[in-house]
Parts: sequence; structure tokens; C-alpha cells
Amino acid sequence: MSESQVWLNAARTSKWDRDPISGNPVRGEQVDLLLSLITDHYIPGSTILDIGSGSGLVEEQLFERLPDALVVGIDYSPAMMTMAEKRLAGKEQQFVTVRHDLCNIETASLPERNYHIAFSVQTIHNLPREKQRIVMSWVSKVLSPPGFFFLLDRIAVPGAELFSCYQSVWKKQNAVYSASIDEGRTFLDHQRYLAQEGDSPLTLQENLTILTESGFQASALDVRGNRALIACGKTK
Repeated sequence: MSESQVWLNAARTSKWDRDPISGNPVRGEQVDLLLSLITDHYIPGSTILDIGSGSGLVEEQLFERLPDALVVGIDYSPAMMTMAEKRLAGKEQQFVTVRHDLCNIETASLPERNYHIAFSVQTIHNLPREKQRIVMSWVSKVLSPPGFFFLLDRIAVPGAELFSCYQSVWKKQNAVYSASIDEGRTFLDHQRYLAQEGDSPLTLQENLTILTESGFQASALDVRGNRALIACGKTK
């Protein structure tokens, strides 16, 4: 199933919106850290860009910390955008959405703003691998210097040799958070799971390499198994 098929399905998106945590129990803690980074680096009057704004879950929390922030979100799913509109009712002057396919991000038409911070939460791994590089490069071009890009996303298990180590992490997370992570009993099962979900994650090393080549100084701040928060500072 492709990324577009998964997230254009209203029933699927509604189910995910009700429970984004069970399959990713560290999401709340990592989003909290992401929001701290945005809050600490936000310049009043500038605009924050959200790559894959979805149902507005992150914006809802962001406006609690930065009530006057300006945010532009890009998303392709009408179902997700409808949920965001309802969730963020009353914030129409501060939160603007642009419907655009991230696979063709270079043709996106954004409002003319000073974009100092961009972020993306659990989105870019849904794109084909070659498109992920294009998105990261595009973000670097859009940001005004000095700009920051905070990427919170799924990362790939590097190979079969390490799969049992990731299983240990998931087992521990299930116990600690009463979660239900189930990504396959073998590495082959895991690959099939990703294909079914429409996911094409890059390894942590691949993400850092591409971000560096895109003009960022990039560092992984928080890695929990196959979920990573990467901070990127624009260098050129």
C-alpha cells in the first residue's frame, strides 16, 4: 500500500488520530522535546513550517506554548486537514494549511513568509526514499538563515544482524509504557510490515548524511530504537 493510499483513507486517519501512541509509545516524550526546541529557538514574527501537519495534533500543543506563533502546514490528506481545521478552530489567522503532495514538494507554493524554523513529525519516512532527499534539500532552501529544521521520524533497522536488538528495545518499551509494538518476529516480517504500512524509512546514518549534503549541520538528539529526533542547523 502506498503512502497516499494509507493517509487518504478517512477511517485509517481517524483511527490513527485517536491513538497515535500505542505503536510508538515514546512519541509523547519526543514531541515534548521537539516543542521545547521550537519554543527556545522561535523568533517572534517569523513563521514555523510543518512538513506533514496532518490532523494538527502537534500544533494544538505548540499553540499552548507559543500562543502567538504563526505556522504554515503542508499536507496532502483532506481527511487529516479536515481534522486539523476542527481541532484548531479559532486559529485560522495563525495556522494556514497548504494542500500539496510531498512527493512533488519543489512545486509547492508557500505564503511569502520568513521561515526560521521547520519541523516534521513522523511524515518523511512515508515517502519513497529518493523523494526524502528532495524534501530535505527543499527545506534547507526555504529556511531563512540562521534556520533550524527539527526532524522527528521513524528510522530504519539497518539489517537483519541487529533486528534482535531492536526487538529488545520494543519489548522493554511495551513493558514500560503498556504499549503494543509489533513490527514482526523476523527481519523479513518487519520489512513486509513496512511495505504494508507504506513506509520507507532511512537509517539514522542515511538521514544524517543526506541532511548534511542538503546544507545542514545535523545531530541526533534523542534516539529510541527506531525513532529519532534530529536537530539540523542551516549552514549555507
